Amino acid sequence: MKKEPGFGLTEVIISLVVISILMISFNMIYKYISTNSVMIREKTTSFRIGDEIFSKLKTIEYYYLFDFDSSKPIYGLEGKTFGPVTLQTSTYPYLSILREITTLTTNYSIDRWTVDIKFKLRDISDVSGDGYIGDLRYFIDVNNDGIDDYDPQIKYYKANADSDYYDTYYSTSLLKTCSELPDTNLKEVTLKLYKKGKLVYTKTELISYEMFSGIESRASGAELKLFISQPANNTYLYNLSTQERQDSFGLVISKPYPAEVIAYRADTSNPLRLKGETVANALVKFFLKTPITELDYITANMLGEFDWPSIPMTTNLTEGKNTILAQAIKDSFYSPYASREVIYDLNPPKIIDPVPQGITYDLMPYIGAKIFDTVLTTGIASGICSEVLEMKHNGNSVSFTYDSTNEKIFWKDNNTNLPVKLSTGVWHNILVEGGDNAYYKVKSTWSFIIIPVEVDHSAPTISNKHPIGTTSDSLPTIKCMIFDNQSGIDPFSIELKFNGQVVVSSTNVGQYYSPETNQLAWPVTTHLMNGSMHTVEVKASHWANIPEDKKMSTDSWWFKVSY
Repeated sequence: MKKEPGFGLTEVIISLVVISILMISFNMIYKYISTNSVMIREKTTSFRIGDEIFSKLKTIEYYYLFDFDSSKPIYGLEGKTFGPVTLQTSTYPYLSILREITTLTTNYSIDRWTVDIKFKLRDISDVSGDGYIGDLRYFIDVNNDGIDDYDPQIKYYKANADSDYYDTYYSTSLLKTCSELPDTNLKEVTLKLYKKGKLVYTKTELISYEMFSGIESRASGAELKLFISQPANNTYLYNLSTQERQDSFGLVISKPYPAEVIAYRADTSNPLRLKGETVANALVKFFLKTPITELDYITANMLGEFDWPSIPMTTNLTEGKNTILAQAIKDSFYSPYASREVIYDLNPPKIIDPVPQGITYDLMPYIGAKIFDTVLTTGIASGICSEVLEMKHNGNSVSFTYDSTNEKIFWKDNNTNLPVKLSTGVWHNILVEGGDNAYYKVKSTWSFIIIPVEVDHSAPTISNKHPIGTTSDSLPTIKCMIFDNQSGIDPFSIELKFNGQVVVSSTNVGQYYSPETNQLAWPVTTHLMNGSMHTVEVKASHWANIPEDKKMSTDSWWFKVSY
């Protein structure tokens, strides 16, 4: 009989495997759908809770809206006092609202909630540098003095002697109730919800004194706009009331000033011009250093622009740093103070101590001078503008270095970091010119001739050796003076050995030897062991070749490390 096909054991096993795979897949899909559904429900719930919490926070009086933390005693308000300074209370008046929020969050298994406050205000001074004066910025206090860095009226103000800033007071100057906290009238409120110690929701909103409506009033944080375009911040002022300043200002030098160095004229013949923009027909008042005594004012035109040569502002400027303040007023509205820092420079820079002059015997002389900027009386000067410095030899520009610390400019070979070796028996003409940041310029010329010395009976001097004997420094700097008063030191002859190893030679001497001060200084780079002994040897030659036995000097010493 023919055998009929049937459903055997193999088919049963295959069917079971397929069914198992399908069941596992359906189970995973179900778990994913369930988990995703729970997450969606939690997010939806969090959004709903967040909206409800913010609706409750907005029922709290603006000046009582602080940082809150439900995990702290009395929500972090323990030990604080509240209300006007004339009627203090230790009980937070809106505690019931905070408890309502806790009840709400607890019903949804939220175990902690917090509120963080940041003070915001209009960026009238364009602190952000984006060209807009109507956007928002945070209260900025980089130096931690409790005062906004760009509007001195916005600050932490201690109206009474308690240990917090949670009180209010009435300002007789502003004729309004103010907060001890920075009175910006705008607060950035951030709500955070935590479940089992994990942050599950964050929401941030702006809350204003009269709610953020965009109305042009101080209560909504949208004060009058005011932008000062001249003088720009951190710029300089010059005065041409004397012939010396006029001559210095008009001096022609080789290099132009960079665009970022800005200076304005400010004297009785040409008063400082105050330019900017605000709202149409607003009154702009100007102050100097503090917003107390009004020095000048101008009414903006129909476009809100103003350009005013201010004689009172000019005559009240003092040498050095000045803070110019401006405020726009229209009807009952006014702007924050726009602040500009400027330096008023009354003294042109000077060049002194040019070397060498006349005859020198050194074949590689130090060629340089001191160029500096000082004040006539007190304050600070505008300072040397390094971008316009120039040094020339016989009419040709040369490489030079300017050290702003010691105010020295000197000619050096960029490859060796040393002076250049010049021709003998001919005159060398040096020109140095430059200017300060207030556009005063200066230049100086001098000449010298190099006469080589063939006979020098005095060997080079090596002195002021350090360290010598004992030192407690495990990383000392090996120092000594190397000089020759007759024919001059050949810097390429200098050699320094430390513990028998050459560390300074003709290949790197420019890094460690100063032709100006004649000092050789080489810093030890590896810590020296306590109790260790070390030797130093220095060699140097002068330029003269006769007599041969006086050409080079060698000196050595030792020191012990003890710490």
